[in-house]
Amino acid sequence: MSTTVSQRIPSRAWPLGRGETTTAVLTAVATIAILFSIAASQILLGAALLLLLLSRRAIRFPTRFGVALLAFLGWTLLSLAFSSTPWTGLSQIRKLFLFASFLLAYNAYYEPRQVWRTVQAVVLGGAIAALYGLAQFAQDYWNLARQGLPFYENYVVHQITGFMGHWMTFSGQLMMVLLLAASILLFGGLAGKLRARGWLSMGLIGVALLVTFTRGVWLGTFAGLAYLLARSQRRLLWLLPVGLLLLYLASPVWLQRRGESIFDVQTDTSNQARLVMLSTGLKMIAAHPWFGIGPERVGPEFQQYKPAAVPFPPGWYGHLHNDYLQLAAERGIPCLLFWLWMLIEVFRANLSLARGPAHEARALGHAAVAITLGMMVSGLFEFNFGDSEVLMLYLYLISAPYAWARLEEQALREPLHPDALSASLPRPKPAPEVS
Repeated sequence: MSTTVSQRIPSRAWPLGRGETTTAVLTAVATIAILFSIAASQILLGAALLLLLLSRRAIRFPTRFGVALLAFLGWTLLSLAFSSTPWTGLSQIRKLFLFASFLLAYNAYYEPRQVWRTVQAVVLGGAIAALYGLAQFAQDYWNLARQGLPFYENYVVHQITGFMGHWMTFSGQLMMVLLLAASILLFGGLAGKLRARGWLSMGLIGVALLVTFTRGVWLGTFAGLAYLLARSQRRLLWLLPVGLLLLYLASPVWLQRRGESIFDVQTDTSNQARLVMLSTGLKMIAAHPWFGIGPERVGPEFQQYKPAAVPFPPGWYGHLHNDYLQLAAERGIPCLLFWLWMLIEVFRANLSLARGPAHEARALGHAAVAITLGMMVSGLFEFNFGDSEVLMLYLYLISAPYAWARLEEQALREPLHPDALSASLPRPKPAPEVS
């Protein structure tokens, strides 16, 4: 039986400084806090990053992912420079600070078990957020029933938001946490009470995700779950469409209507608005293929590029509700390609990690792949990578397997401290007493 590095080394091989411990704790708390407050998470992110820089430790970064990320960030700056009004895009430049969350989480931890405990705490935090969202749904349902108002028509314009400011943000976070929980359950080697709690958390998050009414996130979740099931129990993959059909048949009418509306382009105004955004975005890309029209310029210039003969369905036209269209229209086709390169590097690295012998490594690697796949599918219907709360949680979660791999590689390179070595060796059995 193979033994993982984390199992062979019970503790770090040299004494820890107080700053290192604090940095790791702040990073873990910042990761969990994003489910509840963007402000608190960013404050913790800034404090942890400052401590990391003051520690004068060597700061590392995955080379191939780092090159892709720098190319994406660099082209974003170029698109701002070529924009007709660069100052209006400064908010997007400030948002680049969020990518420091990957840098921090990759370097902050000094033991693999810290990474594992953090992702388990994220699942628990997701379950708490889901419970709060379900309480919001129960209150909304009761209020509409008490007033005698039709539920679907009134709820669809204002769904539950959890601790976030918008239902798209809330549902995007729930999707990532649900896929993380599913990967831990399928690959993490949990048993007993931990496994039961994992299933309970996943059930709560799944129900909350259903009542968010966010159809694109439903499709992203389905894609991520299909990947996880294909990698763990391929012969049971047929259960997903069967389960989806049974869920539809057992659902209340209002949930069935929401599912059916995915294919409705005749009366569903949000679907009609997305078709207008598609044609408008393509015209923007054709007019500005290299550097786009500039960060934060899609909304102000939407009318200029909208096909004249197409009516304006009710909707919000501040962005294009599509990651691929938005990035290409706003920052140019090369920036979109750099972003796709970055995601391909996430796939490549984590598919390799998922083949490792450790249960935790496999769970983290498959989770990162499933979450990225879910984000890419749901990103066809929403600019989710432009949402700070969603982006931060995504960067934290994909940094976890990278951090795990770094710590295992570091443990193989560095010699054991004598105390850690003696603790890892088997203790001799005491000699029998002689009477």
